[in-house]
Amino acid sequence: MKKKKIFLGAYINYLNAQNINCKSIATHLDKSKYDVRTLILSDSESIALQNVQTIKVRNNRLSIFYAFLSGIIWADVAYLPKHQSTPRIVLRINKIFGTKLFTTIEGNMCDTSKKSMIDSFNGVKNMQNYFSLIPNIYGITKHIINNATCGVKLNNNPLYLGVEKDNFFTEKKKSLNNIVFIGSLIRRKNIEEFFKLANIFPNLNFHIIGNKKYVKISKKRRVNRKDKWSNKRDKNEKIEFSDNIILQGKINREDLPEKLKEMDLLFLPSRSEGFPKVILEAAASAIPSIVYHDYGALEWMTTNENGFVVNSFNDVIEKINKLINNPDLLQENSEGALNLSEKFEWKNLIKNWEEVIDNLR
Repeated sequence: MKKKKIFLGAYINYLNAQNINCKSIATHLDKSKYDVRTLILSDSESIALQNVQTIKVRNNRLSIFYAFLSGIIWADVAYLPKHQSTPRIVLRINKIFGTKLFTTIEGNMCDTSKKSMIDSFNGVKNMQNYFSLIPNIYGITKHIINNATCGVKLNNNPLYLGVEKDNFFTEKKKSLNNIVFIGSLIRRKNIEEFFKLANIFPNLNFHIIGNKKYVKISKKRRVNRKDKWSNKRDKNEKIEFSDNIILQGKINREDLPEKLKEMDLLFLPSRSEGFPKVILEAAASAIPSIVYHDYGALEWMTTNENGFVVNSFNDVIEKINKLINNPDLLQENSEGALNLSEKFEWKNLIKNWEEVIDNLR
C-alpha cells in the first residue's frame, strides 16, 4: 500500500506549544502508513526524529515561504497549526495542487472581552478570510467548538492534543508544600492572583516557571508589569510579592520534569485558555491542577477526582485550605491526575489524528 505523505507546518526544534505538539505527532504517526515531513529552524539547535524528514528554514519571509510551499506541494495532507506564520499566498497556491489541509483552534476565537483570535488577526474579516482557505478546522475542545460563533465553521468533533507522559516523573503527592504556576507573566494569565495567594498562605512555597521578560522586579520585591496586550492594562501598575514566591524564570524544556518533581499542585489563574498543555504535563507528574471553569475544563477534568475546577478566587482559597487539612484529598487527586494524563497520552491519541488524516475532504 502506498504511504500517505504528511506535512506538519511547525518548527519542531523551537519551544512553542504548536511546535511541541507537531514534534509529538511526527514521532507517533504510524510510519508504515505515512511518510512525514516537518520544519526546523536553522538558528536553533538541530533535531532529528526517526523516519521523519525535515526542511531547514531560516527566519525570514522568503525562506518560510519556500519551506511551506515545498512541504505542501510534496504532501497529500498538511497540518497547519501556526496561523500567524503560515504564508497565506501558499494557501492560495495550494488550490492548484489540491493538498488536503487541516488545522486546529487552540483558544478563544470570538469573545473580544478577552484576548481572542480576532485580536491576533486584527479584525474578524481578516480572520474569516484566512480560515476560508483551510477547509478542515478542528477545535481542541468541545467548549472551543461551541463558542466559535464569529463566522468560522469548525468540525463538530474535538481533536484533542496530548502529552508525552513517559517524559515525566510519576511520584504521587502526599502533602501540600509547593504550588506552581507555569507560563509567561502576561496580563491574560491573571498572575496577580498567584501573588495574592502567596500572601494568604505564607507557609507554602509558590513557584513561577516562565518567561520574566514582561516584568521588571525592583529591589523591594515589586513587580512593574509590562505586557504585549498593552491596551488592556496600565503598564505602570506595580505588584508587591512576598518572600515565599520563587521566580524560576524560563527553563529548558528538558529540565521541566525535574522541576515538576518537587511540586504538589498547579494553579492557573487565567480565565481564558484552550486546553492548557501545562495541565497535562503537571498531571503526568502526578500533580493535580486548580483551574477556573471559564474555558470548559469540566469537559476533561472531574473536580475532587483528578483536579479542581472552581468558579472564584474564594473557591481557590477554600480548596487549598482543604488540601492542607486533608492530605488524603491531595493523594487521591494526585493518582487521578496520573490517570488523566494516561487518557491524553500522545501514543493513545494519535489514533484519533490518523483517523482524521485518513478521512479529510
